Amino acid sequence: MSDTAAIIPGPAILTWLVVSLTTLAYIFLKGYQRRASFNRLRRQGLPMPPWNPFLGHLLALSPVLAKLPSDTQQPGAFEILCKSHEKKDGESLIYLDLWPFAADPLLVICSPTLAVQACQDHDLPRPEILHKFFDPLAGGDNLFTMNGPEWKRSRALFNPGFSSSYILQQFGQVVDEAAVYASKLREHSRQGDLFSLDKMTCWYTMDIIGAVTLNSRLHSQTRFNPLASAMRRQIRWHVLDNEFNLLVRWNPARPIFQAYNNWQMNRYISRELDKRYAEWIDDQDITVAISSSRSIIDIVLAEYMAQQQQNTKTTRPKELDPAFKKWAFAQIHVFIKETLRLFPPGSAFRRGQKDKYWPHALDFKPERWLITDPEDHLYTGRVKGGWRPFEHGPRDCIGQTLAILDLKVTLVMTVREFYVLSTYDEWDLLHAKEIRGKIKHVNGERAYQIQSGGVHPADGFPCRVRMRTEEGIVRS
Repeated sequence: MSDTAAIIPGPAILTWLVVSLTTLAYIFLKGYQRRASFNRLRRQGLPMPPWNPFLGHLLALSPVLAKLPSDTQQPGAFEILCKSHEKKDGESLIYLDLWPFAADPLLVICSPTLAVQACQDHDLPRPEILHKFFDPLAGGDNLFTMNGPEWKRSRALFNPGFSSSYILQQFGQVVDEAAVYASKLREHSRQGDLFSLDKMTCWYTMDIIGAVTLNSRLHSQTRFNPLASAMRRQIRWHVLDNEFNLLVRWNPARPIFQAYNNWQMNRYISRELDKRYAEWIDDQDITVAISSSRSIIDIVLAEYMAQQQQNTKTTRPKELDPAFKKWAFAQIHVFIKETLRLFPPGSAFRRGQKDKYWPHALDFKPERWLITDPEDHLYTGRVKGGWRPFEHGPRDCIGQTLAILDLKVTLVMTVREFYVLSTYDEWDLLHAKEIRGKIKHVNGERAYQIQSGGVHPADGFPCRVRMRTEEGIVRS
């Protein structure tokens, strides 16, 4: 009797077996449903890379990822797949089955014409998958994830805070924060040290967001600020839905730290809103809005492209003087547009890197935006909807006016005084053991974009800063 009882599984083992078998059955069922649906699409002749009944398009994606840096944006791999399966007319798209790493099927658009249809001609709803991406950063429903009447009501609520007239009223606050940014650059110039321009610019952008949205100076460039620090930590803990590393994807500590960071941000913002409400009761003359941090990557890469342009001696720094004249701002504007074409702040999907639409697509040519002759091969007017770093249509970036103003003010206050020298070669030597055997370029570009909440330059854009003389000569 005792021998028989010894071989009967206990309740804990039975429970474990039931849970395991149920989980496996669920995974098998979901996998079968996904693969079967894509098999039907494949048999209908819809465009897609070679498909595997067991692994979907993971096999097609794997060799593409192997040729890219491990920390690059995964949309960059989709862009390569799209180009390799593009129709002759270039107006094509592809379907991708990346389950279980992407919860939903993907439709990747490969042309400006189709992008106009998807984002401008039709107001397509945002998918549920966006909640997983934005909820840890936004704390719940937001303009990125809302749909229908709820989104329209919320967008209308925030539109006044992002109107051109209101943003121009914030010019003085942007200049104040840019002055602090310039002082930090002077400090690095005196020290001659190697530092991360991306990290420094993140704090700068946080200060601008605080000044414009909360009407409060955070001073995160010069000292610790709870809101800015909690947001930066939250971004570091953020994980994309298509993260392939399962140890990173399912880190059990992530929800704990995300909850703590959310609590800190909510507490800080609540206190600031209470202050603003008290001021409104007294004065009833305040507007509170929200903003976007897109300009972090824009500022860093605009400085980088300025350096690249000066290296080729096609633009002299003195051409930006006097800084506040209209023609100087116009020149800066096309400079910014070309930078954003090559390095869009939202996603690699929006890069303008097809020679079909952008002759010399990988070259930095801001003069293309000044050409008015339709016969000129650099004329941009023939590319309808091709430049879309902030998107177009009803769901374009609500904070783009602030981002452009921030960029212009920053460049005017820094380019004439500083020379930013990228030091990737030096950084690579210092980290030779860590990066040995790794790919560290995309299309020959070392400052390729990586995903970290938003997009950022690889390895934080290591650099040194030098001061200019009045003649434009760099002082070491």
